[in-house]
Amino acid sequence: MATHRPPSASTYAGRNLHGKVVNELGRRIAGGDYPPGATLPVEETLCVELQVSRTALREAVKVLAAKGLLESRPRVGTRVRPPESWNLLDPDVLAWRCATRPDPAFLLQLAEMREIFEPAAAALAARHRTGEQLAAIEAAFDAMASAEELGAWVQADLAFHDAVLQATGNPLLSPLAAMIGSALESLLGLTARTADNFNASLPDHRAVLDAIRQGDGVAARGRMESLLGDTRALMTRSAPFV
Repeated sequence: MATHRPPSASTYAGRNLHGKVVNELGRRIAGGDYPPGATLPVEETLCVELQVSRTALREAVKVLAAKGLLESRPRVGTRVRPPESWNLLDPDVLAWRCATRPDPAFLLQLAEMREIFEPAAAALAARHRTGEQLAAIEAAFDAMASAEELGAWVQADLAFHDAVLQATGNPLLSPLAAMIGSALESLLGLTARTADNFNASLPDHRAVLDAIRQGDGVAARGRMESLLGDTRALMTRSAPFV
């Protein structure tokens, strides 16, 4: 059964010329090519470099300004805003940050955020999931169990957590998977690479699945808390975070 899966890249990637400009400039800003406080090259230079019209460039700048990355001022130019002004929960911003040079502290903060809402989501899923939603969680788990390489594992892991959120029955929670999907891909890839085996957390995922299958909200919350706690501990012990 197909499951809804979070995007693995910026939602602007590959859409059209305007989208490609947004994506390219977003990646440059998030990657530090244009650091906070820097002024972007003049329009003429960027248009030649990116091979786009002034109209496409200006529309891209408007999009990035709406996401908090840029600000334009008369006679000053277009400047990069500090990261604390960025819309950090925007899926594109998350994708750009994680695709360029993921900051260890930022990834740990993301792990902490997951610990806030995912255990509660698992408890809700245990109480409210439909048969179809349970089947989606089971299918994602089966894909994790059969994964023979890291990329397949990460995609199946993403699908598992997404399916749990979709099973909460709360439409305000289900979009979270799409919102942070690209960042979770980097986070899951990191923790899987630092484990002795990339599928070392499979038993913990099985415990979450069993609790949801049994309709035990308390157990589902506890199992998810344990799973995410182990994930954060693994990140903390890994070399990039010491």
